[in-house]
Amino acid sequence: MKRIFAIIATAALCLLTMSCSKDMLYPDGADMNSLRVALTPDPGIVPAAGAEFESVVVVHEGPVLNRPWEVSVDGDPAWVSIQNKDITTQFTGTYSGDDVEVVQKGISCVVAPNLTGKKRTVNIRFTVADGGSIVYTLTQSAK
Repeated sequence: MKRIFAIIATAALCLLTMSCSKDMLYPDGADMNSLRVALTPDPGIVPAAGAEFESVVVVHEGPVLNRPWEVSVDGDPAWVSIQNKDITTQFTGTYSGDDVEVVQKGISCVVAPNLTGKKRTVNIRFTVADGGSIVYTLTQSAK
């Protein structure tokens, strides 16, 4: 009797495992391709006086988290410069000895003062290996 139960349980487990598929993990209509970008901290609107900031950048593509990326600035304006930068942050754990340094890929950005009298924007483009890209629009206020 135990042997029959073991065989039935094993067969049921095999059928259950085989019935799991990509469709169960990613149902119809799931976003499998769109790129999303997050800057932390988000610089918000840059003041007219100009600014320098650093942000950790995370790019997700569909269900794939933290894709490698390259950064560029559309039109290469003279008033903004961006470069890749590894950003080290300190994680403080709950217990003694849990503290750890975390290094994440990010950007360092310098925005020159805005003397135009008009708000201006620039597109910061993050491109992944397959050529897809997503834009983060940086805005600088007017003087």
